[in-house]
Amino acid sequence: MSRTLRHALRAALFAALSSLLLVGLVGPASAAPPPTAERGENSCVGRPVPARLVSIQLWTFAEYIGFGTDAATQARHEEVLRSLSEMGYRNVEPFTLSGMTAEQYAELLRKYRLQAPARHVSVGTPEEPADIEQILAENRVLGVKYFGSGGTPQYTTEAEWTAYAEYLDTVGEQARKAGQWLMVHNHNWEFETTFGDRTAFDVLMQHTERRHVVSQLDLYWVAFAGTDPIDVIEEYGNRVRLFHVKDLNEGIERRIEIVGRGDLDFASIFRAAGGSTRYYVVEHDPRFGDPTFDPFVAAEEGFAHLTCSTR
Repeated sequence: MSRTLRHALRAALFAALSSLLLVGLVGPASAAPPPTAERGENSCVGRPVPARLVSIQLWTFAEYIGFGTDAATQARHEEVLRSLSEMGYRNVEPFTLSGMTAEQYAELLRKYRLQAPARHVSVGTPEEPADIEQILAENRVLGVKYFGSGGTPQYTTEAEWTAYAEYLDTVGEQARKAGQWLMVHNHNWEFETTFGDRTAFDVLMQHTERRHVVSQLDLYWVAFAGTDPIDVIEEYGNRVRLFHVKDLNEGIERRIEIVGRGDLDFASIFRAAGGSTRYYVVEHDPRFGDPTFDPFVAAEEGFAHLTCSTR
């Protein structure tokens, strides 16, 4: 079957499924209009993504929240959750609990009517395994179903990547038995590191079982590495369960851009995925030290772009 025909079939299926998913879309997220984008008004993704499927990786706010565990850090973390709830977000993806216990953090989520269906937390490596039982226990309290490290090690040999994949498969089996899913979040190096005609990402997928390990595909990093995200989606199908929706600006050093201001064709990518995507996770890596970057603007515009809300 040609790639063009595959795209057409996937697009038809996506349209049918989306017409069912769109029931119950939320209304406007905020009374304030979005700021004018650097490259023009922030456009809509095309077919709206239901708000219940939109999340945000809190790494977007890493510089604002900070990396401490003191009361001031926790207060900033709470302020972020409050603001996201007011924007219309229903889900968040934490990268830290800022020193709070899982119970305390779960209480904050309830306070602001948020859920954390996914989480970034170090799951270790074959050389330094993590306490997976503790992570699974915290996840149960938090309501997390998908979890994984924020990045993979930058191994250089196929043997190292294979051993890492086998370790992840073991962790994924533990997760499955606990009713959870282990996810692999990529950067660019998984697609730039190759062994013959296989990438390191291929090695990870081939040495893990689909019932144990799924992919959280970071669309920016895939494109940055020179790979078409649609090709990855077509290769691995419903193993790609979550997207990090992060935009790429080809005009400014291929930098990470606010979702909707960049050059990635999210509408085509989402159509290719069909109905298998569980969560669309907005993300913008912090521009540490750059006072012109406002993570709250990035969050608000990202939500508006995906849900096609106007404010």
